[in-house]
Amino acid sequence: MRVVVLGGTWFVGRAICAELAARGHELLVVHRGRAEPPELSSFRHLHAERAAWPEHRAEFAEFRPDAAVDVSALDGAGADSSLRALPDGLRLVAISSVDVYRAYESARAGIHTDPVPLREDSPLRTARHLDGPQWENLDIEERYLAAGATILRPGGIYGEHDYQHRFECILRRVRAGRQRIPFGAGTMLFSLVYVGDVATAVAAALEAEGQEGEIYNVVEATTPSMKLYAQWILAAAGSRAELVTVPESVLPADLRITRAGAQAMLTDATKARQRLGWRERDPAESLRRSVEWHLHHPPEAPDEDFAADDLALKST
Repeated sequence: MRVVVLGGTWFVGRAICAELAARGHELLVVHRGRAEPPELSSFRHLHAERAAWPEHRAEFAEFRPDAAVDVSALDGAGADSSLRALPDGLRLVAISSVDVYRAYESARAGIHTDPVPLREDSPLRTARHLDGPQWENLDIEERYLAAGATILRPGGIYGEHDYQHRFECILRRVRAGRQRIPFGAGTMLFSLVYVGDVATAVAAALEAEGQEGEIYNVVEATTPSMKLYAQWILAAAGSRAELVTVPESVLPADLRITRAGAQAMLTDATKARQRLGWRERDPAESLRRSVEWHLHHPPEAPDEDFAADDLALKST
């Protein structure tokens, strides 16, 4: 197929482009031009800010696309810009998140409201813009479902090129040779998915017939607690550092995610497995690859201050 990938040069979009190209699809990658990965240089690109995409409707149409994938709409206005720019009648896939579930709102509030695992028909949030005024997957889903799109709801996405450096709270201590890491109870459950597996889910949704208006969770089959996952990260990094349980009140800021969990975000992807034939690859190998990449690609200005760690460890 000829596929327009909207926002396709950063983390998730980069993996989606690679997967679709490997399957023989022809791509038009539409983005701001701020990132130009060399492996995407052979594709056709259109550089423009998302708000200006409708002004390029003729260029979208000239590509003669069969389908489009919106990776990074961010909010309803972003989805509107995409839909106004695209030709009519395309097969559409939009990336959302499990943060649309009421359970996410409850987890942030420290309360329990929903049984798990979360399925596609689990209650959705009532509050909007929990993560800021420009972030709302509920708005994205409303726009795209009205246009007949397939919606994918990934869990917490990890992998190579993650610009948020989700493993950094552990790996910065590994790089510094820290042997004791202050940690909370680490009981929170939040389903995860490797970025490459999000890409294969997108491809499966595009290539399957009759997916208009369908919604799919995209997560790994098993979900470790936060503490167990941290132990796996340490093992993958070859570190013997000890996770030392400390009072939550003294946890360093970047380790507050290790506090005792409230509402679990354990999510089920049975529907994607049964209807799309989607399967994640070996999570242990995905984690190893991810940890290795992040160990060798630290943030440009890594945090090397461990005073808060020392203070927390003294509490024990």
